[in-house]
Amino acid sequence: MATFLLAAGLAVAPRAPAKEHTAACPELAGMMARVRVGLQAASGQRLRGSSLGAYQVLHATAASMARDSAGRRCGAVGPTLSAAVARADAAPTALDASLELDRGLDDVLSLATDGQLPHDVSPPKLLPVAEAALYGDRCPDLFTLTLRLDGPREGLRGRVSAVLDDLRAHPRCAQIRRILERAAPERLGHAVDSIRLDEPDDSDSDADSGLASRCPELPLVVDRLATAIGVGAPQYNAGDAAACRHTYEETASAIASHVIPEGRCPTVRTLLAAGLARAKGAADDREAAWDLRHSFDAILSDEPGPSP
Repeated sequence: MATFLLAAGLAVAPRAPAKEHTAACPELAGMMARVRVGLQAASGQRLRGSSLGAYQVLHATAASMARDSAGRRCGAVGPTLSAAVARADAAPTALDASLELDRGLDDVLSLATDGQLPHDVSPPKLLPVAEAALYGDRCPDLFTLTLRLDGPREGLRGRVSAVLDDLRAHPRCAQIRRILERAAPERLGHAVDSIRLDEPDDSDSDADSGLASRCPELPLVVDRLATAIGVGAPQYNAGDAAACRHTYEETASAIASHVIPEGRCPTVRTLLAAGLARAKGAADDREAAWDLRHSFDAILSDEPGPSP
């Protein structure tokens, strides 16, 4: 079960064999690994005292899994996660929202292992975790403000202006107001992400450290890399180093371009870019495949494999 098993009571669904949720869902094994990494990352955010950081990790994990299991291909998995994301989006605080996502992910684990939603669960337990480690001081509606700042890049300036107008009219959240007012136009997205992710805003440098830094999408990155290795390693071992190289290059490029939003996961981006650059200058496909695999292993640091 989830590291934070905090589910509220649910009506028990009719029992269904677990295979009904896996037979037509080849992505499910990878998604379960995604849940594990997501719960670990959320635990780290909670240990530093940030329900907002935990929410961002869990939301990115649950939303990506809901997209990947759209429709009924994975049985009740997609609808269960979509419902959890909707509940989280309607929650009044980051703590409440993160608990709703815990509940949804735990439900999915039960579907994958038992073939049914959990039953006889306790009422939700509120953890002694603050809303935010950095931006919660005198900011009672912090979570609502972060949701208002969320959205496509093209509308960012208008959303920031609306939030600033509100904060000036009803003074509160001085740290947030200061960061948004001082952000240069080219750094506005970085400043907003700092608030949404509850991470320091360094306007002079992007030198973030650690894989999880500014990277709630890390569970999805790990899943994509593990899937690529599952395809590429057999290709390499069968003597087709060119196919392996292509698999790894396509995965690294796709993660940097499509999986990670702009400005997110700087350490992951650096590692993938280094692998792609080394592969480009490699003497042959075998060397290039290994160059990329070494970058993957630097991200999957606890799951290195014996072949590229």
